Amino acid sequence: MRSSSSNSTDAHQEVPGSDPGPRTAGADSPAWLRIEVSVAALQRNMALFRERVSPPARLLGVVKADGYGHGILLAARAFLAGGADLLGVHSLAEARHLREGGVGAPLLVLGPVTAPEAAAAAGLSVELTVASLAGAEAVAAAAGQGASCLVHLKVETGVYRQGVEQAELEAVLAVLADAPGVELCGLSSHYADIEDTTDHSFARLQTERFEDFVQVLAGRGYDGLDLHMSCSAAAILWPGSGRDIVRVGIAGYGIWPSRETFISAREAGRNQLDLCPALSWKCSVAQVKEVPAGQTVGYGRTWKAPLDSRIAVLPVGYSDGYLRALSGRAHVLIRGCRAPVRGRICMNLCMVDVTHIPSVVAGDETVLLGRQQDEEITAEFLADLLNTIPYEILTLPGPSWQRVAV
Repeated sequence: MRSSSSNSTDAHQEVPGSDPGPRTAGADSPAWLRIEVSVAALQRNMALFRERVSPPARLLGVVKADGYGHGILLAARAFLAGGADLLGVHSLAEARHLREGGVGAPLLVLGPVTAPEAAAAAGLSVELTVASLAGAEAVAAAAGQGASCLVHLKVETGVYRQGVEQAELEAVLAVLADAPGVELCGLSSHYADIEDTTDHSFARLQTERFEDFVQVLAGRGYDGLDLHMSCSAAAILWPGSGRDIVRVGIAGYGIWPSRETFISAREAGRNQLDLCPALSWKCSVAQVKEVPAGQTVGYGRTWKAPLDSRIAVLPVGYSDGYLRALSGRAHVLIRGCRAPVRGRICMNLCMVDVTHIPSVVAGDETVLLGRQQDEEITAEFLADLLNTIPYEILTLPGPSWQRVAV
């Protein structure tokens, strides 16, 4: 589905993320759990979309959820270097973090905000999304306190998540029009199943519904709005359909939105997009144990050694995002070989079978996600094991991991 590139061996650079303080990554004191992020891959992925999105249309890189697990500041800087014009975040807290990190690019908050947050957004030069009457009232309340707000109206076209419906549109527009200092500058919506199927009839119906909103707003005098509905899948499958802003999320991190998107792109001759995954999860072997034949490993004694075996203990578990459901199913990479997970994954530890890799010793680098020599553990592979999607896999690791740029 996608190509991969090995990480650079350059010295690690500390990545400012959502952690409370800086930590260094170096040969003298390596972290047990490391997320390595290829800045070059992030830049390159965004540059691929920059080539597809012609001005005056603008390219938006989505960096919510700590940059899809890559580190929000790192992802933001890399996407801007790759050609993104603006960035999308979920919350005002994420927007504030970017501003405090020195990111001065235009920011759009995609999620809901309270009235105090809307007032604070004015001081951060952040644009807001209004997706309900309550959201409009929150922005109006902020305006009543002297705040100026740039607003993108999100309308309901079929997801039934965020979005103003036709029945409440007039009330929302009235609230925004009566609020001094509030400027409606954008109109957006979101696709429900463009990634989940090769039949895009519903996505096209949603596009038609969005156009109905565009016409209604134009009839009210709002004919200069920034229009945006395109996500990664739409940007790949329907070049030129992005209107004024194209939102790129998962594909910016080097992952195809879905197999269905790849198949649809291949059928349309658009699968040449050479996305490069940017993320690797790594740890070091903590201990190697000899396990006699017939002995069991881990809680519940779920795995019995069929012969004299060697087990490597890894300092990662379900509290770190390496989920218990991967027990007995996943593999890791050590010395370029696959080592299967044996027994149950614990809160902070797990065990892998290295009987077939006799040279393994404590301290050996282990890859849980990413490439090592000729082998690779992909986000798609882990997603299949967990019956989920790559999006969720990327965002599993928490604060116990040290993120470094490579």
